[in-house]
Amino acid sequence: MKRKHWRRMLGFVVVLFLLIASWTPGWSMPSQSSERQTVPELIPRAYLPLVMKNYQAPSPLWRFCAAQARRSILDYSETEIIGLRLGWIVDWTVTPNAPRPYGMEYVPIVRVKQWKLQDGSTWTTCCVGCPYVQVGGRYTYTVQPDWSMIRAAAQAHPGMLWVIGNEIERVDWGQGYCARQDEILPEVYATAYHEIRQAILEVDPTAKFAIGGVIQATPLRLQYLDRVWNAYLQQYGEPMPVDVWNVHAFVLQEKRGSWGAEIPAGLEADEGRLYSVLDNRNFSIAWEHIQAFRTWMKSKGQQNKPLIITEYGVNMPSDFAGFSPEEVRDYFMYPSFEHFMNQTDPNIGYPADNYRLVQRWCWYSLDDDSGKWENGEYHQFYNGNLLYSGLGEKPTGLSPLGHYWRDYVSRLPPASEPPYTLSASGEPRAAPRTSRADSLDIGVGSVDAADGRSCDGQSVRLVFTAPSPYGAFFGNGRREASYVVKEALVCLPSQASP
Repeated sequence: MKRKHWRRMLGFVVVLFLLIASWTPGWSMPSQSSERQTVPELIPRAYLPLVMKNYQAPSPLWRFCAAQARRSILDYSETEIIGLRLGWIVDWTVTPNAPRPYGMEYVPIVRVKQWKLQDGSTWTTCCVGCPYVQVGGRYTYTVQPDWSMIRAAAQAHPGMLWVIGNEIERVDWGQGYCARQDEILPEVYATAYHEIRQAILEVDPTAKFAIGGVIQATPLRLQYLDRVWNAYLQQYGEPMPVDVWNVHAFVLQEKRGSWGAEIPAGLEADEGRLYSVLDNRNFSIAWEHIQAFRTWMKSKGQQNKPLIITEYGVNMPSDFAGFSPEEVRDYFMYPSFEHFMNQTDPNIGYPADNYRLVQRWCWYSLDDDSGKWENGEYHQFYNGNLLYSGLGEKPTGLSPLGHYWRDYVSRLPPASEPPYTLSASGEPRAAPRTSRADSLDIGVGSVDAADGRSCDGQSVRLVFTAPSPYGAFFGNGRREASYVVKEALVCLPSQASP
């Protein structure tokens, strides 16, 4: 090869080298100046070996529930909802595609109502003191939602637990207006339970069923349930097929035409238990009702069945004397948790759950902060909401009771496993229990790590997130929910090592 070709090749290589060097971060040609160069300050870096052992995101608690009243659960902050650790949720209706975020179970409630005759000719579902409609000598009832929606929900979500009715014994009330629950005579309820159950089983043979909860298990309301039980046996020739028993746990006076729980439909008494307003926060009375209901179950041969509470809490608003958030917490909420989780009775308790009396419970409410404005002040109708809905006086966020709920459940270990499963025949059987650690180990060599402590020098906060087991849906788009599951503050050396 000629000498000039070698020179051209060498020049090309030198130019290429200089171009590459100029594009390489942190590299430059030596300065032609004889001045001493300044060494750039080093940025401290700590390389942390991270070891995670048996870590699991804060789990929903299978036993705990709050009843959703005003808005979809997806309308609220993910962090706040996850912090409540709800294992299941109800919304007093059948929502075919109900959101089930963060591992929650949705329990639908089919509403029932006996038809009434208003002004001697008009059929209505709400009328104080009106007679019941009869067709051909038989009483009639209706369901909500309609039969087609009930069947569609059952087909789309097989294996659900269905609650048939809500406060089925509560008569309509109001002056100048009509407020309603699911007033229905006990004999008609026995028919409705059978027909609704059969309609659901036709499309989902794996479905399970609970009765509609009565307001409280007082002697009057146990009389009502006696009539339901006896009517079913008489009409269908077999004991009422209930997979999971259900009751509410309020403390309200029973007096015809007065505030409280009124007299159950079809009963002739004018009064029952005459509790005071302040008794409404007395959990010891509510616990007596639970014991009475479990005793009633045993008398019907039903001790070996689970008992759930689909609604309970304190009704009187917080501006009533004695019903502040702290008083509701101390007199009712926290005592209920302690009793439900820890009190056992081999004589009447559920054997598969170490003889606990109650297996699951649903607080009233998640977000019922409804009320009215009077003289420039907002008066909330009911107590107990864990969240503000944003539809009342306050913007969305945890209420004081919501903070107290979160503080309590945050200390509980993972407990998502139910104490029972239901076989195809509906008979309960003990479920295998699993033990899972809920811990995070961080190895950082000679650098200490601790949650929530301060550092003298620089620090790094490690934030660990986990995806929700279910996607959260907003508008027309789909967004996967994620949330913080652990944070750790790592202290760094104050100076870089030479």
